[in-house]
Amino acid sequence: MKDYMKEFEQSLNKITESVLDEAYDDMSPTMRKLANYGRILMDQAAVTKDDELSNVMAKVGDALTRFGTSFGARSLEELVKKTETSPNVIKKLLAFAEKISNTQSALKSDDDEGGLDDEGDDEFTRTADDEMDAIAADRAARAARN
Repeated sequence: MKDYMKEFEQSLNKITESVLDEAYDDMSPTMRKLANYGRILMDQAAVTKDDELSNVMAKVGDALTRFGTSFGARSLEELVKKTETSPNVIKKLLAFAEKISNTQSALKSDDDEGGLDDEGDDEFTRTADDEMDAIAADRAARAARN
């Protein structure tokens, strides 16, 4: 039996591949970075308990994802106008998003290098030396009793 949904998805991917690649290529590294920061701010807005701060984070984050595009801001002044947020608050939010981005990058790098790998021969899977000494002492005590 044919998997029509899979065929449809593959066909759709072929059709949209060139369009999406071209759209992504048009983005400068700065635009990609700001869009990433915007997504981080929107994610953080969802878990921020202060409603006013959450709304500002979401608004600025949304505007950052469209920075430099046809309908997006192209400068800090335009971003201030579109989000109705002061430049100082925007700068603080960008610094906050940058810290999170750097932390995520560091974690990803550690994971790629095996730093977050809990498998294998490490302190969590090896029996500690003092445990080995205790096991040996128990065996010696049992052998002495017998």
